[in-house]
Amino acid sequence: MLSVHNLSVTLGAVRVLHDIDLTVKPGELLHLVGSNGAGKTTLLRTLCGLNASSGEIKLLGFGPRTVPGRAAFAFVPDEAELYDDLSIAEHAQFAALAYGAPLDDLHAALAAFNLAERFDQFPAELSRGTRQKVGLGIALGLKRPLTLLDEPFGTLDTDSRQVLRDGLSQLAAEGRSAVLTTHGDELTGLRAVRQVSVLQLQGTSR
Repeated sequence: MLSVHNLSVTLGAVRVLHDIDLTVKPGELLHLVGSNGAGKTTLLRTLCGLNASSGEIKLLGFGPRTVPGRAAFAFVPDEAELYDDLSIAEHAQFAALAYGAPLDDLHAALAAFNLAERFDQFPAELSRGTRQKVGLGIALGLKRPLTLLDEPFGTLDTDSRQVLRDGLSQLAAEGRSAVLTTHGDELTGLRAVRQVSVLQLQGTSR
């Protein structure tokens, strides 16, 4: 599903990630852990092709900046990035067209977060937590082989946290994978979770 070899990232004058080797298998939920500043977010953004890096990243055999590589994953940062001039319904339509995904799947995933009656609303009308639910609903509804989530539970209410847990369980059961960060115990009890420290992933050259 995901293969990383000898990955290093330098931001400014600081080498943030060093010689990382990593694999994620189909049906696996990889939980990245580490203190603030350990490089969890940097690693997620690099896996998406958003940071320049050395080494190799392969998503289903393709680089993250290639068309088939980009089509293989969905990414939600710790603050969902939405288009100001698109309603929730229009975000779903845009994502379905961009990824060639069934619109019904996106609607169902958004409805699971209790957003069905808010489809005509725009991001400016939504709280941060609700915007996050929109991003997560779209990511889960796209049903990509790999889903990347940075602190997805942070702004969610209790019911929405369970919806996300259920969504992660479902994607793993369907043979898809996720890589995510959390600061809490939100993944406790979920099957197929493998916890990895970002610091322990790194090589010895600094």
